[in-house]
Amino acid sequence: MNTRDWNETLCSLNVGLPDDVERLKAAGYYEEAIARIDAYLAEDWTMTQNSPYSQGLCPHMDVQPENPTPHGVDVLRDAMIAQREIMRRIPAEYTWSKADAIAEMQRRVKDFTPEEFEMLDRENRMDWRFVEGERRYQNRFASTLIATHADLARRQIDPPAQPDSEKERCRRLHEKMAEQGSASARITLRASVGMSDEAFAEALAKAKAEGRSSVHVRAWLPIPAACLSQSEIELLDLTEPPARIADENAPQRTVYWEADLAENRRFGVQYRYRETAAYADPLDFTPDAEQPTFDTGEEAPHIVFTPYLKALAHQLTDGITDPAEKAKRIYDYVTLNVRYHYQPAYFVQECLPDHCARDRRGDCGIMALTFITLCRIVGIPAQWQSGLSVSLTGVGCHDWAMFYIAPKGWMYADCSFGASMARLGDETMRRHYFGSLDTGRMVANRAFEAPFDPPMTGFRSDPYDNQSGECEVDGVGLYGDALDTRKELVDYELLEE
Repeated sequence: MNTRDWNETLCSLNVGLPDDVERLKAAGYYEEAIARIDAYLAEDWTMTQNSPYSQGLCPHMDVQPENPTPHGVDVLRDAMIAQREIMRRIPAEYTWSKADAIAEMQRRVKDFTPEEFEMLDRENRMDWRFVEGERRYQNRFASTLIATHADLARRQIDPPAQPDSEKERCRRLHEKMAEQGSASARITLRASVGMSDEAFAEALAKAKAEGRSSVHVRAWLPIPAACLSQSEIELLDLTEPPARIADENAPQRTVYWEADLAENRRFGVQYRYRETAAYADPLDFTPDAEQPTFDTGEEAPHIVFTPYLKALAHQLTDGITDPAEKAKRIYDYVTLNVRYHYQPAYFVQECLPDHCARDRRGDCGIMALTFITLCRIVGIPAQWQSGLSVSLTGVGCHDWAMFYIAPKGWMYADCSFGASMARLGDETMRRHYFGSLDTGRMVANRAFEAPFDPPMTGFRSDPYDNQSGECEVDGVGLYGDALDTRKELVDYELLEE
């Protein structure tokens, strides 16, 4: 069974690929690219390429000099291993042909025309790739268009119910936080993880073919971590005793189970915690002359200082010396310029902030990473936070950022929520999410690309973040339809203080 953590190979993504593989990947010929990677990985790279033996000759000559392993081979091999897994997953993220995509929009939007589709395509409003020679659109392209295009939203054939009170509730919460300094809620959530019945049946059949009567399952679920905003954390109920509960200060906190299963079953937890949202205005104090330097470095493969990001960061902050003003300029750039797009799995993407800045589109996590990276380039400490967004209407995955300005300390930047407020024309609430959050959060993760405790050795569904849970079967990580995660709100109580 595999004992290496294959997720570590993703740190080498930025090394790149051999040119022939890179060209095949760029053209969308993933099967051939994977075959070429397999051939490269099968080579003995310590064998010299320049000798009589390499030419098929066996002359009588002196002993051949020892060939050192070429510098960088290990990271290049890791890059190819990671890229191979990426290319295995990409086709499942881009499944809509053009004809099917138009038909889907006509099913969901009144009077939608092929000409309208062409216009939206030219405006770069949809994410697509070539897959084995055919142009394919990302799975959630229609949801992206409707969520970010007011006219399409108005024309929906079956629009979802929109609670009229949500905007007003957010405004009242902002006013309370600004007046009292904070607001708190007590939240109870339930979550579970498992594998689909189809995936379990396939794994069990493979195990029996190997002479085993069960499959070895390892499962992780995110749970609240101790942090500035969370306290009174309680694990109320577990489907079965866990093998491990990570320390409350773990960078990606989880509850972990391990079992040999002859029948499929789920692993679940119910927990309660207190969430306190403190109000902060980063521009209402005078920063210290000397600022800290922690959390200002690169973290490959995504938090990297590419030439474009460095040029952008310096242009945004040119002539500004106040670090809070620099952070505000970066927040303004992201919230006013990056259009929200539902994304394919982060696993299949490279250097998320660089692509976001050049394409000016992304989701909550990509916006957060872009903010973090730009802040770090100009010397502002910045960190990742993620978990869940919780409201009376439901529970969803969400990511945001933190940044540090002495003497105030850590504050928040939720660029995704800020961008949504910009689209609504609500400048007060856009400004709120520069410095402050709200009471509807569950923080499980305080670092991007952090390992679990204990580590997951198979490739994770999301090797960078953990909002819903992961599962590994006989050393192989599950993703897509094979992985079944669920979460629900049990109780949400806004506390009076």
